[in-house]
Amino acid sequence: MNDSVRRIDPSTDPGSAAAMLGCTPSQIGPCVRCQGLTVRYGSNTQPICPACRTRDERPA
Repeated sequence: MNDSVRRIDPSTDPGSAAAMLGCTPSQIGPCVRCQGLTVRYGSNTQPICPACRTRDERPA
């Protein structure tokens, strides 16, 4: 279980979020599930944030 993956709060500066996600600030947008920040635009689009994807991968 990887508990180090945390939701990026929507109030986080886009530049800081981009650095955490490895993209440019213009690619940052809200996760469709939790509204945390994720790579929503451009290449490598991920509408579900890393925190939500990690939760989905955990055994029930």
